[in-house]
Amino acid sequence: MYQSTIPCPMCGAQNLHGQWVCVHCGNTLVAYCPACHAGNRIDSQYCHACKTPLPHAGNPPVQAQYPPTGYQDPAAQQYGQQYTPYPPQDYQTQPQPPYQQYPDGYAQPHDYMRQPGYAGGTAPVGTLDGLTEKLRQFVSSTNPILLSSLVVLIVGMAIFLVLAFQFGWIKTGGAPPVAALKDKTPPQISMLRIREGQNRGAIISWVTNEPSSSQVEYGIWPYPNNTTPIQNDPTIGINSGLLVHEVGLTNLLPRTSYVYRAVSIDKDGNRGVSPDMQFDTTP
Repeated sequence: MYQSTIPCPMCGAQNLHGQWVCVHCGNTLVAYCPACHAGNRIDSQYCHACKTPLPHAGNPPVQAQYPPTGYQDPAAQQYGQQYTPYPPQDYQTQPQPPYQQYPDGYAQPHDYMRQPGYAGGTAPVGTLDGLTEKLRQFVSSTNPILLSSLVVLIVGMAIFLVLAFQFGWIKTGGAPPVAALKDKTPPQISMLRIREGQNRGAIISWVTNEPSSSQVEYGIWPYPNNTTPIQNDPTIGINSGLLVHEVGLTNLLPRTSYVYRAVSIDKDGNRGVSPDMQFDTTP
């Protein structure tokens, strides 16, 4: 037959199944196994976890008599009232549950709170859910004005850093730029030509393989001791020079033999000179 109550081994009071302490005297109603320390019902004969016989098995509960014989409360003597106090409990002699386990083998409450999906707890530290929970708690506990100011400050700093690197306000610690190698080859002069010009003059033209300046050295044969001004000089940074050159000579003497040469200078200062050429003026 099903028994809905269980007697207390200390006072004999009837208690419902599942209660841990007696409702009358406060005595524990849990029997702990001496082998595995698992909690068992007080009327169990064997441990439900390891099947070890329990030490109280077979011993009927003791019916205690309270109050003790000859005991009278001073307050009851003063006011003429009958007073029956609860018996004193010696908690040092009562078996204490182990820290690792609750009765019937349930885990510690904090283990439940750390399980994923538990509404009242938090996720384990170090996981993505834990970081998300920490961020949610920080946002919910922070002043909205302060939080908005913090967001604006972070966004502003990010925009400033992007602009600083874009416009060169912040220099990176990279290696210095390598200087370009200087050209040491003079311009090559070709297709040197001469034709008659105005005012008893002549026009001298030539072509170079790179942009360079235009100048002619000339004189009465065999001494080219006259020079024309340098044109389109790339070494001074005003222009980059020419590939096709043309220089005019004026006020030449009639019936005279002249010698001339073309001169071109590139941006690196290399000077190219053509071979000496000769021409005669008309009467």
